[in-house]
Amino acid sequence: MMAGPTLRSMALFLVVVCGQIGGSVLLGYTAGFTRPGWSVLCASVYAVSLFSLATLLKEGAPLSLMMPLLAAVVPLGSIAMALVVLGEPASWPRIALLSLSCVVVGLASLA
Repeated sequence: MMAGPTLRSMALFLVVVCGQIGGSVLLGYTAGFTRPGWSVLCASVYAVSLFSLATLLKEGAPLSLMMPLLAAVVPLGSIAMALVVLGEPASWPRIALLSLSCVVVGLASLA
């Protein structure tokens, strides 16, 4: 069981988050998995992310903490990437409501 966050566990968590966000951004480039190069890259990014999550859990990270954290952090990062990288339009009320919902999920994991 993990005693507390270590540099390794924080690095693995960062890989999980970046992989989930990166994989989500890459999904648009796969054109429904009809473009082989982008599809392999997308699947590979997700695979590295899931491997890192499995490693975290194997090393003792509590699933009951990991999943709510990911449920809060990944959508916020995905929203930011969609706005910045993909140039998707979003109104301030939409961004605020999506962000608030992610924060609520994160807070609920602490209760």
